[in-house]
Amino acid sequence: MGKKKLFMIFLLLLLLAVIVNLPSWITADSITIEITGDVVNVREKPGTSYSIITQIRKGESYTVEKEQGDWYEIKLPSGQTGWIANWLAVKQTSSEMQSGTVNVDSLNVRADANANSEIIGKLNSGEKVKMIQESNGWYEISYKSGSAWVNAQYIEKSTSESSSPESEGRNISILHDGTNIRKKPELASPIVDTAHSGEVYEVIEEKNNWYKIEAANGKTGFIASWVVSSTNRPVLHNKSGDGISGKTIVVDAGHGGEDKGATGSSGVIEKKLTLETARLLEKKLKNAGANVIMTRSRDRYVPLHNRTNAAIENRADAFVSLHYDSINDPVTNGHTTYYHYAYDKQLADVVHSHLGKEIGLKDRGTKFGNYYVLRENSQPSILLELGYLSNASEEQTINSKRYRDTVTTAITDGLKDYFSN
Repeated sequence: MGKKKLFMIFLLLLLLAVIVNLPSWITADSITIEITGDVVNVREKPGTSYSIITQIRKGESYTVEKEQGDWYEIKLPSGQTGWIANWLAVKQTSSEMQSGTVNVDSLNVRADANANSEIIGKLNSGEKVKMIQESNGWYEISYKSGSAWVNAQYIEKSTSESSSPESEGRNISILHDGTNIRKKPELASPIVDTAHSGEVYEVIEEKNNWYKIEAANGKTGFIASWVVSSTNRPVLHNKSGDGISGKTIVVDAGHGGEDKGATGSSGVIEKKLTLETARLLEKKLKNAGANVIMTRSRDRYVPLHNRTNAAIENRADAFVSLHYDSINDPVTNGHTTYYHYAYDKQLADVVHSHLGKEIGLKDRGTKFGNYYVLRENSQPSILLELGYLSNASEEQTINSKRYRDTVTTAITDGLKDYFSN
């Protein structure tokens, strides 16, 4: 056989090998995911034990390179790849993301994805657009001979005009606080309730770009499709009244390792007190039938993102962060419960009520708190300040086994109450 024929056979075999091994994003519709978790860790390999490469945020879109079990390998803007848990994103094919309709007159078309960018055109209500990608609440769209950006809240993704059976049984996550739930699928319809950022609802029916859901007050109503995103997260506001048994609760002992936290007037260290409280709370919650995850079980430093990640990746039903307060005022005393999002408030109110009834300290109420472990947490979360170490009298009270026993019983009772109603 001549050299020329051998060369041709070699080229043919090489071509066949390339075709067989073409990645799925070349041989079929490319797969894109939209991030639904508030802050999502990107890991070196598919598993929670692997190193975190970076973090990505809700609303961002990425191309899926591979799928393995419950994990997606995604391509980052740097060109690097990493893995995320698939329940923290929703998968959409490129064809599903391509078209949308403008829902407002005189929509600004901008050169970049921010409100300060140059306006290069206008779109009016009813105009159709083709969407290339979504980034931080903005759509990149095909515009004239190139591309441009528009605010995503003014674009309705194209869906069927009639009831869609495929949508039934899937969950949606609310994007904005104070989102209206209406009696009928139209903007002029009366409001039956409001929803808040991060809340998750099951879709009963889809109709004319609206989702029918069951509101927290038990009534059914409709919510616009352009103010929600699809999610794999479970419905959190509907606790089914079945109690604490089987619920996943993350117990976060504040501080640890080189981070000592507050030091009391007689030398009591916060990190030691929070760990002792957390261990006792873990025992009581397990005895009640809960699945308990500890952010730390010994004296070690745990980064804040690892603490929130324990709740997000395990799809926790509640996250409870334990702390003891301190201030440059030896008279200030009492206990406070903090929450960040509107959907956290019920958890905060119920647990705080039980603490107020049982521990005997001054009740300083439930308050908004802009703490990382609350702000960057997509699961229902609270942070408890269980007394002031800077108050000598209160320090003596809270640094006792009797107090820790009372506190942990109150928290356990509060969680039982929260999951039963």
